[in-house]
Amino acid sequence: MVVASTPTPGSVHGNKSQLATVTSGIGALGVQKNDDPLAKTPPPRSRGYDNQPGAVGNVLSAKVALALSPSEHPPERSGFPYVTPLLELCLESVARGFAKDQRCLLKGRLPDSLRRRIVNLLDTRLSLEIAGTWIEDEAYWWRRASCRWPTFVTKPGSTAVAHGRSWKQMYFEKDFEEAVVAASGSCDATDHEKQTRLDQKALFGRRWIRNVRFANLASDEKNPALRFEPTLFRPLAGRLTSLTITYGAPNGLGADGYHRSKFGMSQNDCESLSNCLGSADSLLTLALPNNFLDCKKVRIVARGLGENVSVTKLDLSHNHIGCRGVRAVAKLLDGKSILRVLDLGDNRVASGGAFALAFALKKNTSLQQVCLRLNAEIGDEGGESICTALRHASVNRTSRVESLNLSGCGLGPRSARAAARMIKCENSVLVSLHFAGNDDFGPEAGGAFRAAFLAAPEEEEESLNGGHVDEPSSKHNKQRPMLVKINSQESSKKKKPAVLPSVRFLETRGCSFGAETDDALHDAVSKNAELVDRKGHDVQFPDRIGGVITNKTFFENLRETSRHEG
Repeated sequence: MVVASTPTPGSVHGNKSQLATVTSGIGALGVQKNDDPLAKTPPPRSRGYDNQPGAVGNVLSAKVALALSPSEHPPERSGFPYVTPLLELCLESVARGFAKDQRCLLKGRLPDSLRRRIVNLLDTRLSLEIAGTWIEDEAYWWRRASCRWPTFVTKPGSTAVAHGRSWKQMYFEKDFEEAVVAASGSCDATDHEKQTRLDQKALFGRRWIRNVRFANLASDEKNPALRFEPTLFRPLAGRLTSLTITYGAPNGLGADGYHRSKFGMSQNDCESLSNCLGSADSLLTLALPNNFLDCKKVRIVARGLGENVSVTKLDLSHNHIGCRGVRAVAKLLDGKSILRVLDLGDNRVASGGAFALAFALKKNTSLQQVCLRLNAEIGDEGGESICTALRHASVNRTSRVESLNLSGCGLGPRSARAAARMIKCENSVLVSLHFAGNDDFGPEAGGAFRAAFLAAPEEEEESLNGGHVDEPSSKHNKQRPMLVKINSQESSKKKKPAVLPSVRFLETRGCSFGAETDDALHDAVSKNAELVDRKGHDVQFPDRIGGVITNKTFFENLRETSRHEG
């Protein structure tokens, strides 16, 4: 350490050897002599935290540090005069020894401000057991997740919203997913040590693990990649709400190249999953996409779902499910069904499977979203049966379907006419319809869709009760045909007010309607959506299951109910 001292005038002039020594020392430091008079002005002295310059010749006098209160943030550690406060040194020491002593985070030991500052100084490489037990701060878990998965955290849409809006929950779920996928490609049935570690990891993380998504699990007929009962459903009983499983090749194709056995869900895995579904009383979402599921395997899974009382969303898309498998799924849509979302897109569903679904939709009172996209073998007859079934269910006030996707299903003019009648149905609750990619519709179907939005809906109930209706006019700008008067009693009844179609979105890309019809249909749907939004209280929707009203007229209906009860 160099200590500067102020020499006396006599010693400088009296001892030239000492002056030469000082001069040589300055030269050794690389300081060049400058004869410019302006350069002889000394630089300003450093100032301390009290904004007072240090004394001449005393280097340490510039290091003036003020005491910090527990609620005060420390100053920035920059500049020559900085001195680390004792409080900060203590906090750093506590953070370094946190792995051995965690009592500093006990409630009442320290003020909350100091506890937060200690958590901010903690290392992200702490043991997961210690961090999960003692640290609840979301900022720490975001920092830890950013260090471990920087690409995932910074990717758009990869937030904690899908994980219970908690970074801690997201960290435990992703850590558990990676451990299971890694073990599926490396451990066998005889490796009890790795399996025990997986079971313990699931048991410890059961407080935070809710949504699990396994991608690229190793597929093996002899050694199951995932032990559903001891590793998943037993430790996470009553807590697991969403399960997504996709079997693939976790370590790539390898030197052997592509083999069918490396992909898809085996029959043994289907049996194990089916045996556990009956006791999974907290599972709400089950997704098995891209698993090469055929009719036999789906029937095994459906057998377990028949005993389940909690699953409301079932995703079986991108598989090889045929008519027999669809019939097994349709049996789940009975009077006891609570399924709200059913996705059978991109399978091998034909007209026979469509007929089975149509029969189930006539009586089902729980489904809200149905997706059958990319099933080209459904055909015109299958599409007509589904649309007709939904129309009859709407007339009987049993349909709850709000979204129907029949894109790329090979539909034709018969399906288009049935869909137009379904749209005009008075009691329909359909909000979103998708018919894209059905190029056999043709211009005639486009006109039928347009007329469904421009013309007032027919009185379906009166026509079913025996009333006769004149043939509708081909042009939408003509007046609506009047109902034939049957007797004087019916003629004295008041005519029901026209109800707007409930559909707010209609996708018809690639349906061969023509540019003019597409533009006119788009304008008609947009105008109908505006009218429905503007006069939402005039739209008559059937009551929801259990008396719960989920449409936009909740408060209006609530006031009407209270008025009648009063």
